[in-house]
Amino acid sequence: MSATSPLVTGSRSRLRPLLAAAVGNIVEWFDFTIYATFAVYFSPLFFPSADPTASLLSTFAVFAVGFFVRPLGGWLIGAYADRQGRRKVLLLTIVLMTVPAFVIGISPTYASVGIVAPIVLVLARMLQGFAAGGEAGGAMAYLSEIAPEHRKGLYSSLWYTTVVLGMVLASLTGFVLTRLLAAEAMGEWGWRIPFLVGGAAGLLSLWVRRAMVETSDAVVDGTAAARPAGLGTLLSEFPRETLRVILLMAGAATAFYTFVSYMPTHLINSVGLAPATTFGLHTVALVIFMVLLPTFGMLSDRIGRRPLGFVFAIGGGVAIYPLSLALSERWYVSLAVDLAFLTLTACIFSVLAVIMTDLFPSRMRAMGVGAPYNLATAIFGGTAPFLLTWLAGQGRADTYFIYLACLVLLSAVGLGLTSNSRTRPNNVATPVAGA
Repeated sequence: MSATSPLVTGSRSRLRPLLAAAVGNIVEWFDFTIYATFAVYFSPLFFPSADPTASLLSTFAVFAVGFFVRPLGGWLIGAYADRQGRRKVLLLTIVLMTVPAFVIGISPTYASVGIVAPIVLVLARMLQGFAAGGEAGGAMAYLSEIAPEHRKGLYSSLWYTTVVLGMVLASLTGFVLTRLLAAEAMGEWGWRIPFLVGGAAGLLSLWVRRAMVETSDAVVDGTAAARPAGLGTLLSEFPRETLRVILLMAGAATAFYTFVSYMPTHLINSVGLAPATTFGLHTVALVIFMVLLPTFGMLSDRIGRRPLGFVFAIGGGVAIYPLSLALSERWYVSLAVDLAFLTLTACIFSVLAVIMTDLFPSRMRAMGVGAPYNLATAIFGGTAPFLLTWLAGQGRADTYFIYLACLVLLSAVGLGLTSNSRTRPNNVATPVAGA
């Protein structure tokens, strides 16, 4: 470990690992998001049914299954990151995310191979979920550990900024394909294009990530850390911190996967907007959301993390239900509502990574964040599309938004248990060059 390492002393030397982490994250979340984005087209091919809603429900059940293996990835891959370093994990997760994208893109349908088709889909999504679970803790820890003291909010916000950029590209792909291809072509073969593109981009991002530098061994209070601890240590030594992450993520994850990931499907199926219009307006909203994340991250470096978090928790808890009632077939009204939802969501996701990583020492930061983060994301975020689809199919979408508002209010409890830190605590790793 060297105090004169260029990674420590210069902002330019931080740019290279930052870009390497960002490129891989964009591709991974493009691959992860296109499933939900194009589900409306391929769901009848893997889950044929006389009722289109039943096919879509089955497809989103697989979406939820992918989420339920995320805690396993957060635990196992996170523990590996704490033992072997962040770089190795961020290379591994690229492979685990992009190979299934290729598989889905070339998968035969139910009409060709019967029950094998949905089984392949389930296995591919489980592998992607496992990768996403490990990526979260490792990437958040990495960005936290390379950040300069006065830019920790900005650097940490870039995790979600790149997540959303991957989603923006997925939405933009949907917009372009629905403009170029007829609905019949989209349902027959057009939906395969983004999966194949995402898989190919993954190979490129794997090459880019090889240039990443590693952070040092953990340093706690100026001394060498003990061997990274396991799940038992997390629960016995950090129960309050673990609970805080779960409370924060209950509302945040549900809001994220409702407003960022699932909203196009809801606007098409329940509100009645045309697919091309929906993808267009949601892409615009996501671009604005993406710009707000680092903007609010920089703001948090000046005013602290909790003020922005409470805007989401209290403001969202009050406003989400009435805003949901305003969604309309008039595209400009739905765009305004979509922007309002995403602005509230940006308040929490601009500070969420830095709040969570500050809770744990570096010797177990990746797993400490990854395990409870992914558990809450699986329980609340992973079930959000299925629950909203089911309730909307019964004409009770308003019930879902009441449920969501209650979860968002619950985030205020998690925020109340955290500090309003603006600087790095003493128990972190010092980055060094070399890998």
